[in-house]
Amino acid sequence: TLRWIRLTQAASPSFFHKDAVAVTTRPYIYRCRSPNMEDFTCWWHPLDNLTGGEEITYLLTYSKEYECPDYTTGGPNSCHFDRSHTSVWTSYCMNVTAITPQWNYTSKGLCLDVADIVETEAPINLTFVLTDAGKDETGHNVRLSWVYPKPEDLQYGWITLEYEMQYRQVTEPDRWKVKHPLREPLVELLGLRVGDYVVRVRSRSHNNGLWSKWSSPLLMNIPDRLSSGKVLVLILVMGVGVVALLVFTFGIMPHSKRIKEYFLPAIPKPRIMGIDPLLLKKGHLEEINRHFSNFHGYRPPSYSEEVLPVWNTRGKGYSVQFSYTVNGFYEY
Repeated sequence: TLRWIRLTQAASPSFFHKDAVAVTTRPYIYRCRSPNMEDFTCWWHPLDNLTGGEEITYLLTYSKEYECPDYTTGGPNSCHFDRSHTSVWTSYCMNVTAITPQWNYTSKGLCLDVADIVETEAPINLTFVLTDAGKDETGHNVRLSWVYPKPEDLQYGWITLEYEMQYRQVTEPDRWKVKHPLREPLVELLGLRVGDYVVRVRSRSHNNGLWSKWSSPLLMNIPDRLSSGKVLVLILVMGVGVVALLVFTFGIMPHSKRIKEYFLPAIPKPRIMGIDPLLLKKGHLEEINRHFSNFHGYRPPSYSEEVLPVWNTRGKGYSVQFSYTVNGFYEY
């Protein structure tokens, strides 16, 4: 049994103007939306070719035999389907009939699947944090984040969100830069130059093409100098560096020779125990032989003097030269 609901709507004042023309001669379902694939709402345009004080009743039917379960939750000229009347695997074919005392006006039929009308909510609480204040040549880094207003719509896993973020400089109204797709409700912008920016973000289901409305725009200012907190950190870092340099200069440098000797000790020269190195340099062979005679099997070298003729290189014949033989080897 169909349930009737009676709505009274006055005719538009412009209808009585001599140039007025009826815009809608029958109802028209212009929008259906599901925020979470668990319920949905449809809206229609009412008739506007009515005379003053004329009563009109709207009736929405679907699947040829069922009437709209809720005419009030979605506002005027709407029908809301709650969870008990919504199924993802059901195709809904519906139309709206306007019933007047003179005639009934029925809209064109509309068929839909709930998965095709998913339209998510606009993100809220869009904020930014300046993460790195670099030089003007490199720009600044900014981390932006936002919140989805109805997390309970996501708890059953029907919807996987993705986001699109747009930003531009205030002085360039038509030059939006886009970051998409974003899987998480945050993004970091790198190398932003000093100035004022406008940022906005929207969301949609990963499996559907209907975007939500844009979030409230965020005015973001990139300063041209470091904040007081950054300046304090910079001063502390420089102070620690100066103290470390002073400690190195006055504490370590005076002891550098001792430290070098500790880590790089001198390599001892080769020597023979019991023999003065000066004897080797001065060539005192008798003293050296006396020391070596203590070793078993050591025999002092023998010396002999011979006279050898040597050819004079200047062409004057032979000359006489004395040589000494040490253990069979000649020494001149």
